[in-house]
Amino acid sequence: MEKLEEDMKPRLIGEPYLRKPTETSRQRYSFGIYECQYCGKEFEAITKDIKKGHTKSCGCQRGKGNPTHGLRNNKFYKTWNAMRGRCINPKDKSYKNYGGRGITVCDEWMDVANFVDWCEETYPNIKGYSLDRIDNDKGYSPDNCTWSDKTTQAINQRMQKNNTSGYVGVTYYKKNNKWVANIRINKILKQLGSFKTKEEAVQTRDNYIIENNLPHKLSKDYKKE
Repeated sequence: MEKLEEDMKPRLIGEPYLRKPTETSRQRYSFGIYECQYCGKEFEAITKDIKKGHTKSCGCQRGKGNPTHGLRNNKFYKTWNAMRGRCINPKDKSYKNYGGRGITVCDEWMDVANFVDWCEETYPNIKGYSLDRIDNDKGYSPDNCTWSDKTTQAINQRMQKNNTSGYVGVTYYKKNNKWVANIRINKILKQLGSFKTKEEAVQTRDNYIIENNLPHKLSKDYKKE
């Protein structure tokens, strides 16, 4: 990576401080107030981004030169930028489902170079695979991320807010006063039966997953939003 010229490096004003990027974030990062050496404007930035040379100015130089040291053209840059945005930018359309519920990006991956290094070492190079979190209630980090296809990601999704039974794949049909168990496999919805009690429906679905060695989560593994 090219080295940022020291005389144009943003100048720290005062002392760095720790704060959360947003009110709902769980992790705190070191921030500082800096003076832009290009235009003199004061701005706030993560200290690591300044030290690594990933932030060169207040933004006035955006589009001038190469502030990402060539990584903007890396195939994993868009993945990093989207991941970071939905976790720390309240204006991001997906923020409410990520940063808004405490999903964060680990300190190591706030540096795009570290993220790209991890991707290049682990990416399976299989069409249709994208970044996925192993535990959907934890943030983005090397220990909690993998690559998977859309089917696996759909299986790993959280229970939706509009779920009224408290269990995935179990629905109450008022017309016949029955609880119905179903499961989606390869985009096809398979009905497993109708039952008098919710518990019977849940147990039938769980048993079907176990007996057929399916990758789906069991009912106890889901957490409602």
